Amino acid sequence: MKLENIISSLPGYTKSILSALNSAGYEAYLVGGAVRDLLLGLTPDDYDITTNAHPEQVLALCQKYNWQTVDKLGHNFGCVIIVINGIPTEVTTFRGERYGDSDMHRPEATWYCTRLRDDLSRRDFTVNAMALAADGTLYDYFGGQQDLENKILRTVGKAEQRYHEDALRMLRACRFVAQLGFTYVQDGSAALPPFGQQSTPYYLPHNYCFPIERISGLSLERVRKEIERLLLSKHAGHGLMLMMATGILGCSCRVRDRGQDTSVPLLPEAAHLVGLPQNPRFHLYDTWEHTLLAIDNSPRELAIRWALVLHDLGKGLPNIRRLNKEGQPSDPGHEAESAVMAKAILTRLRYPRDFVQLVVWLVAQHMRFAPMLWTKERTLLRWVRSEATSAGFKNEQELAQAYELLVEVFLADMGATHARENPQLMADGRELGRQVTELARTKMPVCTKDLAISGRELLSLIPQTKIKDTLAYLLERVQSGNLPNTSVELLQAVTKHLKRYQQEKELPS
Repeated sequence: MKLENIISSLPGYTKSILSALNSAGYEAYLVGGAVRDLLLGLTPDDYDITTNAHPEQVLALCQKYNWQTVDKLGHNFGCVIIVINGIPTEVTTFRGERYGDSDMHRPEATWYCTRLRDDLSRRDFTVNAMALAADGTLYDYFGGQQDLENKILRTVGKAEQRYHEDALRMLRACRFVAQLGFTYVQDGSAALPPFGQQSTPYYLPHNYCFPIERISGLSLERVRKEIERLLLSKHAGHGLMLMMATGILGCSCRVRDRGQDTSVPLLPEAAHLVGLPQNPRFHLYDTWEHTLLAIDNSPRELAIRWALVLHDLGKGLPNIRRLNKEGQPSDPGHEAESAVMAKAILTRLRYPRDFVQLVVWLVAQHMRFAPMLWTKERTLLRWVRSEATSAGFKNEQELAQAYELLVEVFLADMGATHARENPQLMADGRELGRQVTELARTKMPVCTKDLAISGRELLSLIPQTKIKDTLAYLLERVQSGNLPNTSVELLQAVTKHLKRYQQEKELPS
């Protein structure tokens, strides 16, 4: 099949490399994810090339054309990275691979092969196992193009073998489902039905035969990278659905410290959410389906996505679950319990402390808007003041940014309930979010640096030794709502404070 139009759209540096290799008598093809994305009408993140030229032959061409290269990689994996106009391109020799049990991701041995088909046969999924020549000819030995058209993700050859070779491919399967919105299909197993449509429960056991025990040999760094890419994808809920159905969320990976391996669980805490009923007055779906829908409703920002993954973990736990007076399930205080669990999970996954604190705050606060929507009682300023003084934010900007994220968490959570059927309620929720964000941004300094006056401006009024205490006094008054945060008002307050202090000193004892 010829695809000349796609070839004409390739970047100039990609065409140059293909042309140089072909002119020197070598086969060269665009391969993998770039071909998949181009066939889908998407712009690839990068363009990988496969060739029958060996690394030393590729390097010789680079010298001829004065192209920069990144060395040291090709001797082990048959890969040369060519850098043209600052953009790197991986050029890899046709190769075969053999995997052992010592490493769950890297091949035990690699060798060069002579046929394109042999090289493509070692790849993970059919949609990633196509190659495109410079003349527009598509090489598709495993039905990848048809799978693209049918929106199917399946392995090249037997799934068990592919996953046994490289355990990371199991996580990649979930990530590609999340990125592409495809249905995962495995020979001999039924496809997962869609979620969020009150369909047959997707969480029933599925005979996928994923060798998930091999995930224990993967490094936390690699696993977390795949999970993050999944969470930031358009169809993240579908990817998490597959992770749950295959048992991957209940697995552990490893982290190595000082030569010792430590087992790190991924997210077994989420298992009890599957099929967990919620009050039908507010909810359309069980707790896990609600979680997945909320994630897909939200902006693709990592703190927001993680907060939504973790926001309802406390629901259904023995110390939280209750029945209300109508006999319906209720989970008072679940947000506090979820925040405790979120901190433990993100800490063991080795996220930076600031990121952990932010996500934990989002989880802990995600229910604060709801009562204000129903009762119409606005306690926004009191809430913002409390968080500004006690939540550990460094400055007003950080506080405002946190509230901006929280608004998105709240709206995504609400949009995965019956509220989605009430446009006015959703609009009221967004307006409430706008108001609280504006308060955090303009009305509530977190530290003395957020004040509209600096210590230097006070030097003409008070001694250097009193600056710190005076600024702290002004901050407390502004945060309490007794003083506007303007330079004029702050200077007047300092002047009045000084006069009162002088009068008190002059009174007879």
